[in-house]
Amino acid sequence: MRLPFPIFVLGIAGLIPFMALGGWIFMAGLFTPLLNLKIILLTYAACILSFLGAVHWGLAMERPDIITVGGTSQRDRQRLVLGVCPALWAWLALCIGVLGHVRAGFGLEIIGFVGTFLVEREAWRKGALPPGYLPLRAGLTVIAVLSLFLAALAPSGS
Repeated sequence: MRLPFPIFVLGIAGLIPFMALGGWIFMAGLFTPLLNLKIILLTYAACILSFLGAVHWGLAMERPDIITVGGTSQRDRQRLVLGVCPALWAWLALCIGVLGHVRAGFGLEIIGFVGTFLVEREAWRKGALPPGYLPLRAGLTVIAVLSLFLAALAPSGS
């Protein structure tokens, strides 16, 4: 089963800031540090990582019987945890990147994207996600992580 075309297009559109900023920060950063652009990319990546969690939160909450007398199912509990953890991780990465060192923030975001993908892959194997979801997420994750990695490698000027 394939994902609807608008989902595919919007997923690709969400990569535009990654593709535009990651390479630019690396290439131009060889000549002059671009800390402001790094913070912009760090913030955008934190928003996207939070959004990935929101997708799972939405999957868990779409069911009217999420809170039942017998409690929630194991799958729904996992979805709720997966819905919250990426947002908290993104917040931590952004705080460390802004208040500490931007490279550390990028590193934490890379771990967040890869970790979320690995957990999603397990959920997909167990039938908890639509069939076309994981291939799209794999491509999106690779490009986002590559962009963050290039930005982290760029000179910081400090």
